[in-house]
Amino acid sequence: MRQFYRCLLSEFKKRKRSLFLLLHLGVPLVFPSALVIYFLSRNHSISSEASYVIFFELIGVGTPVIISIICGMVADSENEAGHFQNMLGVIQSKTISFTSQTTMMIFSYSAAIFLTIFIYSLSLTFLVGADEVSYTLYYLTGIIFTGTSVFQYGFYQVIGYKYGIGISSLCGFGGLIIAALSLTAIGEKVWAFLPWAWANRFSEYVTNLTFISDPMLVIGGYSFLILTIGMIVLSIVWINQWTGRKTTD
Repeated sequence: MRQFYRCLLSEFKKRKRSLFLLLHLGVPLVFPSALVIYFLSRNHSISSEASYVIFFELIGVGTPVIISIICGMVADSENEAGHFQNMLGVIQSKTISFTSQTTMMIFSYSAAIFLTIFIYSLSLTFLVGADEVSYTLYYLTGIIFTGTSVFQYGFYQVIGYKYGIGISSLCGFGGLIIAALSLTAIGEKVWAFLPWAWANRFSEYVTNLTFISDPMLVIGGYSFLILTIGMIVLSIVWINQWTGRKTTD
């Protein structure tokens, strides 16, 4: 466990002066600012419910692309720094290297999400003048988005290491399409089995407690647990079998 914490701290230190840090600081500033400017430019005021839905639906749809780019970028940086020496177990075990790096990215995503929520919710209150902004609702949804991102980080981390940022980004755009379609009637019966749909779909139950008895929530909960744990296990098994990126990968 001590080695894991050392590796985790090392992962954060490696990102101090990188595009990784810039993305996690830039997006929380640019995204809410753009939305607030749009709301202020409208002739009509926007309701608290609409501002909440628009905000999180956009994040939910865009998250697969962002995660895929970040995972591909981190994987490629490991290749450029030393041909994956850290990940191949030269310094420590592959499992510790992989899980500490993935944990670092999930923590960074969580920090970016909550910073975005903080800036956006305060802007709604003091700049847009929206009524009844529920800070509790926003932060509860942020927790849901963080939890449901774990599968995607494991998935795109494997793709990034095996194929690089190009293929990882393409898969991210595929996730974006799935997430967008899952918000429509097309996703009503299948969203529980689609990790890219979980964030927005689970958030619906936070805003409307009358849906708690919906059997899809139970199915979605079991699917989330099984698929997320399965992805964690499979990604660890894969990284321990991986011997480096071949020219044919």
